[in-house]
Amino acid sequence: MGVGGSLRHELARLMTRRRFMLAGAVMLVAGVASMIVTRGSFISLPDIDRSIEYTGSMLWLTQIDQTGFFFLAWPLVIGGTLAEDLESGLAALLITRSGSRRRWFGAKIGAAYISSTLLLLLVAVFWLIVAAVLAPWDPTHAGGVVAWGSQLATSAPLVLGLVVVLILGLAAAATSAASMLFSALGAGRTVSQVGATVLYLLFMVSLPGPVNPGDRASMLSCFAGWATPIATVTYWAGVLGLTTTLTYALLRVRENR
Repeated sequence: MGVGGSLRHELARLMTRRRFMLAGAVMLVAGVASMIVTRGSFISLPDIDRSIEYTGSMLWLTQIDQTGFFFLAWPLVIGGTLAEDLESGLAALLITRSGSRRRWFGAKIGAAYISSTLLLLLVAVFWLIVAAVLAPWDPTHAGGVVAWGSQLATSAPLVLGLVVVLILGLAAAATSAASMLFSALGAGRTVSQVGATVLYLLFMVSLPGPVNPGDRASMLSCFAGWATPIATVTYWAGVLGLTTTLTYALLRVRENR
């Protein structure tokens, strides 16, 4: 099966889940409802002396920034496959078919990122259409609703939105990877998913901004010196790297027992 086959298998496994499709539907509806409520509201910007009504581009960028809230449930959406493989004995077969334990595990990480990014991109495109219908697209003052990339928000908001979605895909993969760590520690499917969700919630309400996953996922609205694109990517890449390294090490320990 090789790397490509293992990746396709994991992608099909995740993206055909009912909960995966349900998560997308919930995000679509919640986002549209949020934009409808925000439409017609005014925002005060520091560079002008009057309030500005939200435009379509401002609605869209603001909604993308709120996507991180849904990561609280992300382990429930795409997590649990590692525990399923270990509990059912399917891991041995998949490792053999993929060629190595490293390829099997790598396919899971790759599928978590790709499936998350594709879902977020699909939702963002739908939100884009709705935002353009709800209000004039005019991005003249769109830079006022973002903490960084203000020039890009004004000149090319679609590019900025794409960049943020790609980063959010990394954040989603890192969040769901926590369920794999719980699985490697011996937790079952449900416990690993719920455990990762609870862990994310605890970190979100207790950690300071620079290391808070909730703040890092809301990158466009964090007006702080540490909330830069490079720092945010480094943060999520570090979380994903540490989590996957620990998980793989624990899997090897289990194998050698």
